[in-house]
Amino acid sequence: MQSGSVEKEIVQVGILVRDVEKAAKKLERLVGIGPFEILEPDYRDLTYRGKTGRFKMRIALARAGPVQIELMQPLYGETIYVEFAQRKGYGLHHLGIKTENMEQSVKEMQDKGFKVIQSGNRPGVKWAYLSTEEETDVIFELLEKKPPLPS
Repeated sequence: MQSGSVEKEIVQVGILVRDVEKAAKKLERLVGIGPFEILEPDYRDLTYRGKTGRFKMRIALARAGPVQIELMQPLYGETIYVEFAQRKGYGLHHLGIKTENMEQSVKEMQDKGFKVIQSGNRPGVKWAYLSTEEETDVIFELLEKKPPLPS
């Protein structure tokens, strides 16, 4: 990924799991990563393969040095997570790359031939998964983090 608004910094490793709580406990016990914050985010403006998305996730977040570890458990709805599990099983799902400007970064990646396959936001975070897997063997996720505005 080249200059512009997409930085070259991997800030997140996403791991698809069957059970967030069990996976978080194992990572804490076996590797010392944690503690994990477990959430069922209230995602907004969801898209899935170019259409309005309707799904719910349980996630767990923890730091491992400068990188965030995200454990993801689909609860319901059509998602790229379910597709991935059916195709490859559970495990490493994506690498999250920092961006300062989501719209510009998406355009840059679209100009390179990649589509947004799933996206959404929650207070403080916008995210967009790209169709990079066929060409690079990994899914890239653009992440724009900004502090939520005070209510």
